[in-house]
Amino acid sequence: MQPVVILGAGGNSLGVIDAIDAINALDPKSPRYRIDGILDDIPANQGRVVLGCKVIGPIEDAKKLKGCRFVNGISSVETFRLIPEVIRRTGAPAADFETIVHPRATIAASARVGRGAVILAGSVLCPEAVVGDHVIILQNTSVNHHTRVGDFTTLSAGITILGYIEIGANAFIGGGSTLAPMVKVGDGALVGAGAVVIRDVPAGRVYAGNPAREIAGSPHALS
Repeated sequence: MQPVVILGAGGNSLGVIDAIDAINALDPKSPRYRIDGILDDIPANQGRVVLGCKVIGPIEDAKKLKGCRFVNGISSVETFRLIPEVIRRTGAPAADFETIVHPRATIAASARVGRGAVILAGSVLCPEAVVGDHVIILQNTSVNHHTRVGDFTTLSAGITILGYIEIGANAFIGGGSTLAPMVKVGDGALVGAGAVVIRDVPAGRVYAGNPAREIAGSPHALS
Protein backbone atom coordinates (compact mmCIF):
# COMPACT_ATOMS: atom_id res chain seq x y z
CA MET A 1 0.00 0.00 0.00
CA GLN A 2 1.41 3.36 -1.07
CA PRO A 3 1.43 6.04 1.66
CA VAL A 4 0.30 9.46 0.42
CA VAL A 5 0.24 12.91 1.97
CA ILE A 6 -2.06 15.67 0.75
CA LEU A 7 -0.89 19.28 0.49
CA GLY A 8 -3.50 21.69 1.85
CA ALA A 9 -6.48 21.25 4.17
CA GLY A 10 -8.90 23.45 2.20
CA GLY A 11 -11.97 22.43 0.25
CA ASN A 12 -10.07 20.66 -2.52
CA SER A 13 -8.58 18.25 0.00
CA LEU A 14 -12.04 16.74 0.48
CA GLY A 15 -12.22 15.92 -3.22
CA VAL A 16 -8.75 14.40 -3.18
CA ILE A 17 -9.59 12.25 -0.16
CA ASP A 18 -12.86 11.18 -1.78
CA ALA A 19 -11.02 10.17 -4.96
CA ILE A 20 -8.44 8.14 -3.02
CA ASP A 21 -11.18 6.43 -1.02
CA ALA A 22 -13.00 5.57 -4.26
CA ILE A 23 -9.82 4.11 -5.77
CA ASN A 24 -9.29 1.99 -2.64
CA ALA A 25 -12.91 0.82 -2.75
CA LEU A 26 -12.27 -0.83 -6.13
CA ASP A 27 -10.29 -3.52 -4.31
CA PRO A 28 -11.09 -3.37 -0.57
CA LYS A 29 -8.95 -6.42 0.16
CA SER A 30 -5.89 -4.77 -1.35
CA PRO A 31 -6.27 -0.98 -1.23
CA ARG A 32 -3.78 0.99 -3.29
CA TYR A 33 -3.25 3.95 -0.93
CA ARG A 34 -2.93 4.86 2.73
CA ILE A 35 -3.38 8.55 3.55
CA ASP A 36 -0.78 9.38 6.19
CA GLY A 37 -1.96 12.95 6.71
CA ILE A 38 -2.22 16.48 5.37
CA LEU A 39 0.39 19.25 5.33
CA ASP A 40 -0.85 22.83 5.65
CA ASP A 41 0.87 26.12 6.51
CA ILE A 42 -2.07 27.75 8.31
CA PRO A 43 -1.37 27.54 12.06
CA ALA A 44 -5.06 27.22 12.93
CA ASN A 45 -5.29 24.08 10.78
CA GLN A 46 -2.62 22.16 12.68
CA GLY A 47 -4.20 19.08 14.22
CA ARG A 48 -7.43 19.57 12.29
CA VAL A 49 -9.07 16.42 10.93
CA VAL A 50 -10.53 16.42 7.41
CA LEU A 51 -12.64 13.37 6.51
CA GLY A 52 -10.63 11.31 8.97
CA CYS A 53 -7.24 12.65 7.82
CA LYS A 54 -5.21 14.74 10.25
CA VAL A 55 -3.12 17.81 9.50
CA ILE A 56 0.32 16.68 10.65
CA GLY A 57 2.48 19.74 9.97
CA PRO A 58 3.40 22.54 7.55
CA ILE A 59 4.47 22.06 3.91
CA GLU A 60 8.17 22.15 4.88
CA ASP A 61 7.69 18.89 6.81
CA ALA A 62 7.41 17.04 3.49
CA LYS A 63 11.21 16.77 3.55
CA LYS A 64 10.97 14.59 6.68
CA LEU A 65 8.50 12.11 5.17
CA LYS A 66 10.37 9.27 3.52
CA GLY A 67 8.66 6.82 1.20
CA CYS A 68 5.55 8.98 0.79
CA ARG A 69 3.95 10.24 -2.38
CA PHE A 70 2.41 13.71 -2.40
CA VAL A 71 -0.79 15.10 -3.91
CA ASN A 72 -1.50 18.81 -4.16
CA GLY A 73 -4.92 20.00 -3.03
CA ILE A 74 -4.08 23.71 -2.72
CA SER A 75 -5.87 26.01 -5.16
CA SER A 76 -8.33 28.87 -4.89
CA VAL A 77 -8.65 32.32 -6.41
CA GLU A 78 -6.41 33.55 -3.58
CA THR A 79 -3.81 30.77 -3.70
CA PHE A 80 -3.59 29.32 -7.22
CA ARG A 81 -0.49 31.28 -8.19
CA LEU A 82 1.33 29.85 -5.15
CA ILE A 83 1.11 26.27 -6.40
CA PRO A 84 4.54 26.13 -8.11
CA GLU A 85 6.20 27.49 -4.96
CA VAL A 86 4.30 25.03 -2.73
CA ILE A 87 5.48 22.13 -4.89
CA ARG A 88 9.06 23.45 -4.79
CA ARG A 89 9.00 23.82 -0.99
CA THR A 90 8.25 20.14 -0.49
CA GLY A 91 11.74 19.37 -1.79
CA ALA A 92 10.25 16.25 -3.40
CA PRO A 93 11.35 15.07 -6.86
CA ALA A 94 8.76 14.86 -9.61
CA ALA A 95 8.51 11.09 -9.21
CA ASP A 96 7.24 11.52 -5.64
CA PHE A 97 4.02 13.21 -6.78
CA GLU A 98 1.08 10.90 -7.34
CA THR A 99 -1.50 11.34 -10.10
CA ILE A 100 -5.00 10.76 -8.73
CA VAL A 101 -7.91 10.04 -11.07
CA HIS A 102 -11.31 9.33 -9.54
CA PRO A 103 -12.76 6.06 -10.89
CA ARG A 104 -15.85 7.96 -12.06
CA ALA A 105 -13.76 10.27 -14.24
CA THR A 106 -13.46 9.36 -17.92
CA ILE A 107 -10.05 9.57 -19.61
CA ALA A 108 -9.81 8.82 -23.33
CA ALA A 109 -7.10 6.37 -24.33
CA SER A 110 -5.32 9.04 -26.39
CA ALA A 111 -5.52 11.75 -23.70
CA ARG A 112 -2.41 12.48 -21.63
CA VAL A 113 -2.30 13.36 -17.94
CA GLY A 114 0.78 14.80 -16.25
CA ARG A 115 2.54 13.86 -13.04
CA GLY A 116 0.80 14.96 -9.84
CA ALA A 117 -2.47 15.86 -11.56
CA VAL A 118 -5.81 15.39 -9.80
CA ILE A 119 -9.00 14.60 -11.76
CA LEU A 120 -12.17 14.33 -9.71
CA ALA A 121 -15.48 12.53 -10.18
CA GLY A 122 -17.54 13.11 -13.30
CA SER A 123 -14.84 14.90 -15.26
CA VAL A 124 -14.01 13.92 -18.84
CA LEU A 125 -10.80 14.17 -20.88
CA CYS A 126 -11.59 13.65 -24.54
CA PRO A 127 -9.31 12.18 -27.23
CA GLU A 128 -6.00 13.98 -27.75
CA ALA A 129 -6.52 16.26 -24.73
CA VAL A 130 -3.31 17.00 -22.82
CA VAL A 131 -3.22 17.96 -19.14
CA GLY A 132 0.08 19.05 -17.60
CA ASP A 133 1.77 18.34 -14.28
CA HIS A 134 0.02 19.33 -11.02
CA VAL A 135 -3.20 20.30 -12.76
CA ILE A 136 -6.32 20.13 -10.60
CA ILE A 137 -9.62 19.32 -12.35
CA LEU A 138 -12.61 19.48 -10.04
CA GLN A 139 -15.89 17.61 -10.50
CA ASN A 140 -17.93 17.44 -13.72
CA THR A 141 -15.56 19.36 -15.99
CA SER A 142 -15.10 18.44 -19.66
CA VAL A 143 -11.84 18.98 -21.54
CA ASN A 144 -12.53 18.40 -25.21
CA HIS A 145 -10.37 17.09 -28.04
CA HIS A 146 -6.95 18.58 -28.81
CA THR A 147 -7.09 20.97 -25.87
CA ARG A 148 -3.89 21.56 -23.91
CA VAL A 149 -3.84 22.57 -20.24
CA GLY A 150 -0.53 23.86 -18.84
CA ASP A 151 1.23 22.80 -15.65
CA PHE A 152 -0.12 24.01 -12.28
CA THR A 153 -3.47 25.13 -13.75
CA THR A 154 -6.79 24.73 -11.93
CA LEU A 155 -10.06 23.86 -13.67
CA SER A 156 -12.92 24.35 -11.23
CA ALA A 157 -16.17 22.36 -11.20
CA GLY A 158 -18.70 22.21 -14.01
CA ILE A 159 -16.58 23.75 -16.77
CA THR A 160 -17.00 23.09 -20.49
CA ILE A 161 -13.73 23.45 -22.39
CA LEU A 162 -14.27 22.86 -26.09
CA GLY A 163 -11.79 21.74 -28.74
CA TYR A 164 -8.38 23.11 -29.77
CA ILE A 165 -8.09 25.40 -26.74
CA GLU A 166 -4.75 26.31 -25.18
CA ILE A 167 -4.66 27.13 -21.48
CA GLY A 168 -1.30 28.28 -20.18
CA ALA A 169 0.55 27.40 -17.00
CA ASN A 170 -0.71 28.34 -13.53
CA ALA A 171 -4.05 29.69 -14.75
CA PHE A 172 -7.38 29.42 -12.92
CA ILE A 173 -10.70 28.75 -14.69
CA GLY A 174 -13.71 29.42 -12.46
CA GLY A 175 -16.64 27.05 -11.97
CA GLY A 176 -19.38 26.84 -14.56
CA SER A 177 -17.35 28.58 -17.27
CA THR A 178 -17.50 27.80 -20.96
CA LEU A 179 -14.51 28.24 -23.28
CA ALA A 180 -15.28 28.41 -27.00
CA PRO A 181 -13.18 26.44 -29.50
CA MET A 182 -9.66 27.62 -30.31
CA VAL A 183 -9.38 30.36 -27.68
CA LYS A 184 -6.12 30.85 -25.78
CA VAL A 185 -5.85 31.58 -22.06
CA GLY A 186 -2.44 32.91 -21.06
CA ASP A 187 -0.15 31.91 -18.21
CA GLY A 188 -1.42 33.03 -14.80
CA ALA A 189 -4.76 34.28 -16.14
CA LEU A 190 -7.97 34.03 -14.11
CA VAL A 191 -11.38 33.38 -15.67
CA GLY A 192 -14.28 34.13 -13.33
CA ALA A 193 -17.06 31.70 -12.46
CA GLY A 194 -19.76 31.39 -15.09
CA ALA A 195 -17.79 33.24 -17.78
CA VAL A 196 -18.31 32.56 -21.46
CA VAL A 197 -14.92 32.98 -23.11
CA ILE A 198 -15.13 33.64 -26.87
CA ARG A 199 -11.82 35.50 -27.35
CA ASP A 200 -8.28 35.10 -26.04
CA VAL A 201 -7.45 35.95 -22.41
CA PRO A 202 -3.98 37.52 -22.06
CA ALA A 203 -1.48 36.22 -19.53
CA GLY A 204 -2.03 37.42 -15.98
CA ARG A 205 -5.34 39.16 -16.69
CA VAL A 206 -8.76 38.61 -15.12
CA TYR A 207 -11.78 38.04 -17.36
CA ALA A 208 -15.42 37.43 -16.37
CA GLY A 209 -18.96 37.73 -17.70
CA ASN A 210 -20.90 36.69 -20.80
CA PRO A 211 -19.19 37.32 -23.10
CA ALA A 212 -16.07 37.45 -20.94
CA ARG A 213 -14.35 40.83 -20.71
CA GLU A 214 -11.39 42.07 -18.75
CA ILE A 215 -12.10 43.18 -15.18
CA ALA A 216 -10.06 46.34 -15.05
CA GLY A 217 -8.36 47.04 -11.75
CA SER A 218 -8.94 43.53 -10.36
CA PRO A 219 -6.66 42.82 -7.38
CA HIS A 220 -6.16 39.34 -8.83
CA ALA A 221 -4.54 40.62 -12.04
CA LEU A 222 -0.79 40.49 -12.42
CA SER A 223 0.86 43.87 -12.97
